[in-house]
Amino acid sequence: MASHVVVIDTSFRRQTVKVTPGSYMADVLDEACKHFGIRSKNYGIKHNNKPVDLSRTFRQTGLTSGAKLELVVASRSPSVVSVALQLPGALASAVPGGRLTDKFPSDTTLWLILRKFESSEGKNLNFTGRGVASVGNGSTGAGRICYEMPTVNVMGRELSTFGDLQKTLAQLGLNSGSGLIRLGFKKTMQPLEQAMAEIEQYFKEAAVAEQAPNSQPAQVLETTTDSIAKIHSTESVPNGDLGMAGVETLQDTPQAPSPYQELAELAPRDSTVVASPKEEEILGPNQRPISVYSAPSSDTPKAALNPYVEEDYEPTIVHAKLHQARLQNNSHNKRLLSDAETERLEREKAERLAAAKTVSIKIRFPDQSTIVSPFKSQESGADLYRYVTSVIVAEAQPFKLVWTNKGPQTVPRDEKKKLAKDLGFNERMLVNFVWEDGVSNSAKKGPILKPQFAQNAKEIPVPQVAVSKEYSGPSTVDKGKETGSGSGSLIPKGMPKWFKGLGKK
Repeated sequence: MASHVVVIDTSFRRQTVKVTPGSYMADVLDEACKHFGIRSKNYGIKHNNKPVDLSRTFRQTGLTSGAKLELVVASRSPSVVSVALQLPGALASAVPGGRLTDKFPSDTTLWLILRKFESSEGKNLNFTGRGVASVGNGSTGAGRICYEMPTVNVMGRELSTFGDLQKTLAQLGLNSGSGLIRLGFKKTMQPLEQAMAEIEQYFKEAAVAEQAPNSQPAQVLETTTDSIAKIHSTESVPNGDLGMAGVETLQDTPQAPSPYQELAELAPRDSTVVASPKEEEILGPNQRPISVYSAPSSDTPKAALNPYVEEDYEPTIVHAKLHQARLQNNSHNKRLLSDAETERLEREKAERLAAAKTVSIKIRFPDQSTIVSPFKSQESGADLYRYVTSVIVAEAQPFKLVWTNKGPQTVPRDEKKKLAKDLGFNERMLVNFVWEDGVSNSAKKGPILKPQFAQNAKEIPVPQVAVSKEYSGPSTVDKGKETGSGSGSLIPKGMPKWFKGLGKK
């Protein structure tokens, strides 16, 4: 008896699909996506917010006739599936156990799996280009070579056409874990050379269709590296067929300007920064350059000594736009990185660390005095400890060096732990000097740096920025948009009152 289900997509469009008890849910998804004009491999189906196994039949899922199925966007991060290929009797003797096993991403097609297994374990097997001699009734001779079509059986479902072999593991319900594929062959009456030409043309068209975007929204996808770099992106991805084919085309797409550029344009054009005069270079232990900075002379931070200006805490239109852009960006879902993308990012990070030649390390002592010295990337944590020991007075007292990397961490006293390669030090790093338990009171209360370094200490230079007063008020463009209230005060219409209170502390 024929039944039907109703598939509802993300735009609330409905499509009725007729099913039988033996209909596979993967075929239901394919037919629904075909009517919607989207690719089925980018979507899945749910019933009552529970995912439906695409490898099962309509009877096995327990759905009733007229059930409403929701079309949801599938994860674009493929998972790893362990696949075992069971060979037929004629080929099973060439492989131990009669099976070939390997791991594949869940978005790999059956045809590519067969091609991969053909050259696995150093064996030159032939699954996709087999020919068999065809001899007519009563005739003699070698006959004509006809193509022998590979057929696969996945969870009781036989797939025996070129279109079926283009299905991915995910489309067959194999999204994780392991699966068994039974291989067989079916004799056809098609000549081998004609079949090979058809295979080449078929899969060439399939590759072109895979690369071409199915719809315009696919062009706004972004790669993982761009997603990480564009933290404050304001781009939105509309609904539609979000195929992975559009990922590579985005690399040539110009990026939207960052909202921070507008903040930079608000800075006064005629402001000048008074540069501090260049100090004479001081050499520390082992002829290493060292810069010594004294502790603050006052308990009050210098930033707190600046005069209070209320206009500094009044957010502008640019701040409001930036705030809205951040809210919009945070409201979008972002996919997790796949294993391949994570490995690529780690490899790029390791290459950047290996390319760094020097690391500038700033060491802050308990009395708030600091020293800055360059270190080679090949130097170890033990070299850093020896250097710090040579600049302090209490060389025999125990201490440790702490730095922050996803939480406080202690620099190891290990000759094998390199600063750049193992600890991840790059460019400029801040390390805190901390006394260990059991240190004497004289070492804690007395001077830390040796006299030859302490006497050369200087204050940390603070650049003096001369700000022009003509930028303190609103621009002439904003003045034309202001309207007077009943009391005669002017209130900018471009900014709500609730937003003004966000900047004050």
